[in-house]
Amino acid sequence: MKSSLFASCAAIALAASCGSVAAGTVPGKFDIKIGGDASFTALYVDQNTDGVNGIKNNQDFTNQLRLVITPSATADNGMQYGASMRARAWSGLGFIDADRAYTFVAANFGRIEGGLNAGPNNLYGVTAPNAFGTGGVMGDWAEGSGTTTVLNNQTTFLEPLFGNGYNKITNSNSATRISYFTPRFFTGSDEYTGLMGYASYVPQNLSVGTDVNRNRSLAAAADNDFCKQQGTAPVLGCNYKNITEVGFRYDGSFNGFGVVAGAAFEHGDASASAATNPNGFNDLEAFQFGVQLSYAGVTIGSSYLNAGKSAYSRNPALRLEDQSVITAGITYDIGPVVVGFNYAHGEDAGDPTVVGRRRADLYSVGATYTVAPGLTTSLEYLKSNTTNETGFATDALGNNASGTLTGFGSGDADVILWKSMVTF
Repeated sequence: MKSSLFASCAAIALAASCGSVAAGTVPGKFDIKIGGDASFTALYVDQNTDGVNGIKNNQDFTNQLRLVITPSATADNGMQYGASMRARAWSGLGFIDADRAYTFVAANFGRIEGGLNAGPNNLYGVTAPNAFGTGGVMGDWAEGSGTTTVLNNQTTFLEPLFGNGYNKITNSNSATRISYFTPRFFTGSDEYTGLMGYASYVPQNLSVGTDVNRNRSLAAAADNDFCKQQGTAPVLGCNYKNITEVGFRYDGSFNGFGVVAGAAFEHGDASASAATNPNGFNDLEAFQFGVQLSYAGVTIGSSYLNAGKSAYSRNPALRLEDQSVITAGITYDIGPVVVGFNYAHGEDAGDPTVVGRRRADLYSVGATYTVAPGLTTSLEYLKSNTTNETGFATDALGNNASGTLTGFGSGDADVILWKSMVTF
C-alpha cells in the first residue's frame, strides 16, 4: 500500500515515472534518468482481537528501496518515447523484484503505455489527502504479507477489503496492460493542470511479464464461494479476464483555491464455474470518485468506492453484502511541516456462507517534517477497529474450529510509526 512515490509523481502527471526528457535534448538520443526512494520505518503495535491472543508491546523495523530507471528520447517531430522500470528491495524474503516495467510513447495525441504497471486509477485516482506521516490510512500500517503483518490477522481482513492503496479500484494492480492517457484540456499556466482522461485494458489480472495465462476457472479449493477467500488461505484477487478501466482526473487552481477531482469505472469477466462452485462468480463491476479542495495550505478531501458483489459467488442461497470504502481527511502545510488526519470506513460480506457483514474503521493522525531537500522524517498514530457480524475467529489465521473462514475476527489495534525517507 505504498503511495509515497506515486504522490510525488502525481504533480507531473504524464511524465515518465518522475522524469521527463529535458529541454534541448538531441533528437533520437536517449537520456537515462535514475530516481526513486529509500525508507526506514520503526513501529509499535498494541493489538487485541476477539478469539485470539493480541499482540502486546510489539516493536519492529521495516525498510525498502525503490529504484526507477527511465530511458527516454525525443524524435525530430517532438514525439517522446522510451521505457521505465521500478525495481524494489522490499520483500521479507530479501530478494529484488520489479512492479513497473513498460514502454511509452507521448505526443500531441496523448500518451500510450504498454507493459507491467499499475492501473490508471491507482496512479491518478483521488482519495482523502494523505501527504503526512507514512501515508495515513493508506500508509505503512499494512506492511507485511499473509498473517505476518503489522496488524496480524486484522491486516489480512483490511487489505482485501480496502484494496492495495485504496484508490485502486480492484485487484488488477501490477498486471501487464496497455493504457492510454489523453492530453490535458483546459490547462492554465501550469501544463499539468486541466482535465485528463484515461483508459486501460488487461487480458488477465494475475498475469505479468512474459507469463501467458489462459485459464478460465479457479483451481479447486475448499471454499470457492468468495474469490478473495479460498480455503484457509486468503487470496488477494480473483482470476479476471478482459479487464477494462476508464476514468478522468481534473487539476485546477482559481485565485488561490485548488481543486482536484476524479472518477473511474472498471469491468472484468469473472472466472468460469469450477467443480467446487457450479454457480460461478459475479463479474467485476466497480466505480470510484473523489475530490480534494485546498486553500492557504489547508487541503480537505474524500472518496467513495463501491465494488458491489464483484467476485462473490452467484449462489442464490447466499445473501451477501456489497463491498464499499469511504475515505475522508484534512492536511495542513506549514512550510516544511505537513500535519494531517485521515479516516476510512469499509464494509463487505465477511464470511460468504453466513448473512451479515464485516466492517473496518481506521483513524490516522500524523506529521511529516522536511529536514532537507529529499529528506523527510514522519511520525504517525493509527487506530484500527474491526467488527464481524457473522462470528469471531478463533486462531491467528482467522479460522474457526472446523478450519473454514469466519471473516477474520473482530478487534482493535493501536499503531505508532516513525519513518525516515530519502527521495532522489
